[in-house]
Amino acid sequence: MSRPRRTLRNACLTAVAALSALSLGVTTATAAGGPTAADRTIAAKLNSRFPAEHLGAHAGGEVMDVAAGRVVWSRNAGTTLMPASSAKLATALAALTVLGTRHTEQTRALLDGSTLYLVGGGDQHLTSADLNALAAATAAALKAQHRTSVTLRVDDSLFPAPTLSPGWPSSYYPGEIAPVRALALLGDRVMDTSLHAGTVFAYQLGTHGIHATSAGHATAPGGSRLLAAHTSGSLASEIEYMLKESDNDNAEGFARLTALAQGRTADWRGATAAVRWAMTRYGVPQSGVVMYDASGLSRSDRMTASALVTLAGLAVDARYNAVLWPILPGLPVAGVDGTLGPGYGRFTTWPSDCAKGKVRAKTGTLHDAIALAGVTVGKDGRWKSFAFVENSAPNITAARGGEDALAATVEGCW
Repeated sequence: MSRPRRTLRNACLTAVAALSALSLGVTTATAAGGPTAADRTIAAKLNSRFPAEHLGAHAGGEVMDVAAGRVVWSRNAGTTLMPASSAKLATALAALTVLGTRHTEQTRALLDGSTLYLVGGGDQHLTSADLNALAAATAAALKAQHRTSVTLRVDDSLFPAPTLSPGWPSSYYPGEIAPVRALALLGDRVMDTSLHAGTVFAYQLGTHGIHATSAGHATAPGGSRLLAAHTSGSLASEIEYMLKESDNDNAEGFARLTALAQGRTADWRGATAAVRWAMTRYGVPQSGVVMYDASGLSRSDRMTASALVTLAGLAVDARYNAVLWPILPGLPVAGVDGTLGPGYGRFTTWPSDCAKGKVRAKTGTLHDAIALAGVTVGKDGRWKSFAFVENSAPNITAARGGEDALAATVEGCW
């Protein structure tokens, strides 16, 4: 089921509020400063609490003081582990850097003779309401030409034909993610999202007085006439949604759009190359990093706590705020919303419930991988970034609770 799209205005207001808090209560010491009393407390507590019995043997973690660029605490931070959906931090970074916060996509209706083409532009938040508005405008344009019937085809040629990513079992389709296409309705988990969008569009045209016969996939010929177009919301608002809800389809689509903007192919190789280019640009450590997708679903993906703690810190790094500001409001808030909301049982019980509303972090969950990478303001009033990753925990639910407790340790309330 599609969820309402978060607006750019809401994202801006959230970011402004966060930045106001930063200016009022968060200090910005230079790298020359040494560890604070809060840093020493964090390190001492994490030394005794990590990895803890419920995290298992394969775990890594790191905490940094963002403004100082200083490691506060580290344990197995260079160990390569499956990051799960925490890898979406890198996808957001790349998309915002290459495409920009104001980037939009278009879904178009093109006419060639009596054939109407519904052309996907990679809109990751296209809703049935958006499609209906496009159908209404298209029907009006057709009626102006005295047409009452067309043959409808769908054109998703912006992206190459979908294939399973390395590390994706076939069972992922379509429940975890739909095959990646340039035309899809938000939240639509079917094997061919383009054809389903075309079926919906044909029905909607009918409600506006145009009979449309569906005829499958085809690429619109050059010179086809534009009848109507729908423009998406801004990338800023879409990135917020992708991070909050950990939307796999969105992540893969954004990475392909980013690849195209760099002149790369919109496939797994081009998408991951674009993401890693952005990571390099911001100095994210890439030793041990292996990426086969942009969503973190691949069981062959590998990241380190050092890479993830750096990615998380960029959300509050003042040097990059003009470009990366949507990441902070996009991070789920502990015990409040997104994948850290109460429905997921996160930050709802002792000892992590004291950090409710005080931690923002990207989650990651596979059946044998748990990750939490985000930011919080420590007891010294300074932004701390953190990353905790565990693979092969004996109990996934307990491991989630353990990582929540470690985040509360960084915040300083436990």
